[in-house]
Amino acid sequence: MATVYDIAERCGVSASTVSYVLSGQGNKRRISADTQARVRAAAEALHYTARHRRRSGGPPATPVIAVYWPRRDFEMCMPPLTQGLNNALSASPVPVNISVRPYDQGYLGSLLQEQAPTCDAMLFVAGQREDLAWLEAHPPAVPSVLLNRSLPGYSSVSVDHMEAARLAAEHAVRCGGTDVTVVMNTVDYYGLTSRSERMVEVLKTHGWDPAGRTLYCANRVDDGYELGRELARTERLTQVILCSYDMVGFGILSALHEAGVRVGEEVQVLAISAGPQRLFARSCPPMTVVDLRIREIMERCLTMAIDLAAGHLTQPRSLLIQPEIVYRQSAPRRVEV
Repeated sequence: MATVYDIAERCGVSASTVSYVLSGQGNKRRISADTQARVRAAAEALHYTARHRRRSGGPPATPVIAVYWPRRDFEMCMPPLTQGLNNALSASPVPVNISVRPYDQGYLGSLLQEQAPTCDAMLFVAGQREDLAWLEAHPPAVPSVLLNRSLPGYSSVSVDHMEAARLAAEHAVRCGGTDVTVVMNTVDYYGLTSRSERMVEVLKTHGWDPAGRTLYCANRVDDGYELGRELARTERLTQVILCSYDMVGFGILSALHEAGVRVGEEVQVLAISAGPQRLFARSCPPMTVVDLRIREIMERCLTMAIDLAAGHLTQPRSLLIQPEIVYRQSAPRRVEV
């Protein structure tokens, strides 16, 4: 059975473009008439139909997507996640119902044991190690998608965590050599910890010594602010401060600005970011980040879950999204001569 991804590949366009055209939103989205014609022709040639489950003897039923959403420590991811969710829903060629089911990270298995799936597909957002172990041992009866995680037998859309760490660490080395401070998280979150560990590995290959240059800070802006004040007060600033979480970097920027430190000149600050990029483009000064592209990941995840629920996708599919470094004033690009 053909999927929107098959049509997209045939036409050389994105899956979102295909969805917009087939849902009648091509003109609204300013997609050219030629592209719309090619998409429709490919859909017809591939015998694509927007079929989904039917009630016995009745009209098509609306697929239900259960989205398992972390209860805590996820506030800054919410804007790009909800934007991606909205984009996927707007582009969907079939109507769907979204059932948001909050869960405590690390205890997903307990929740799933208590609740029957009662849905057509499930989307798991940011599961931790214990959650992934439970899912691997207990594959759900309905098709499931993992956001920013991957497991055998599951569909998934994830950023390349190791590449994100490399981009951040290599910039720090180019601009600060071994005079780099790394700010790590205080709790073991799967993605955050994996990226932090990889950053340290890359820095060490360039001769960086972690002794006295590795700090720990809770993943909140206020904690980053207090750490920045302490670094400025005790004159422990290095050429580069590399943060594993964007809100910590945001807090450090604020504290250093108040202390009169010329960020971007005297010291550089950069972070790996899952938050809204408009915010960091307006920080003082604007902050350089490695963007994990969470909006795009959510959009692709939900589109995949809709295709699974509607029967357009019958086999697990995994996508790996490449992060990108966005240079701003807090850590400008160094031009090699």
